[in-house]
Amino acid sequence: MRPVVESMVAVTYVRDIDASRAFYELLGFSEQRAGQARNSAWLALYSGKQRLLLTATSPPLDIPRLPLAFYFFYPDLESVLAVLEANGVPVTRLGHAPHALGGEAKVSDPDGNTVLLGQPVRSPSRPAAEDEEESRFSLLREAAALVEARGGITADCQVAETGAQPCTRQAEVRIADNTGSAIWACMPHAEEILVMVPGAFVAAEQDQGIAAYLVRRRG
Repeated sequence: MRPVVESMVAVTYVRDIDASRAFYELLGFSEQRAGQARNSAWLALYSGKQRLLLTATSPPLDIPRLPLAFYFFYPDLESVLAVLEANGVPVTRLGHAPHALGGEAKVSDPDGNTVLLGQPVRSPSRPAAEDEEESRFSLLREAAALVEARGGITADCQVAETGAQPCTRQAEVRIADNTGSAIWACMPHAEEILVMVPGAFVAAEQDQGIAAYLVRRRG
């Protein structure tokens, strides 16, 4: 017979129990139990049926950095984000993914762990027609945000309009293909290329396409 999981507790090591308690309380958790020994401490938090266990040691354990992430869903995401921002926590809004029609955001806890926050149900004020558009463009938006974070690009889009007229929109992302060519494009042209050009992909700023990548690997 297949085992049945009755409950699950998320556990993570932290450097400062008090700092982590304050952060997770902003996300709706409350202290359930706590304990302390000479060289260690632990704190059990709860929010409804959800459980989170924080533990710390002194001196801190030498734990390799791992891609640890928590994902919490809320019925009203914006109210949670408002509390975080009012307390000085930087919030990155990620748009509306298919699994988070009411919105998705990213924050970091005091130890640098990624905490994703989502609202699975669409807000009444948000039209359903916007969901498909946002999910299609999410990858391009993330790529454009990375370019902007590195200083942006002042060049115009390098894709010509119909009739060979130059595009006057600012370039936002770099698109490459499997022939080894790459081009800077505005968002509308980038989306068009990804749909219409076989093998096209969103590239890093220095990428010249798959062909160049294969040459580097062989070398």
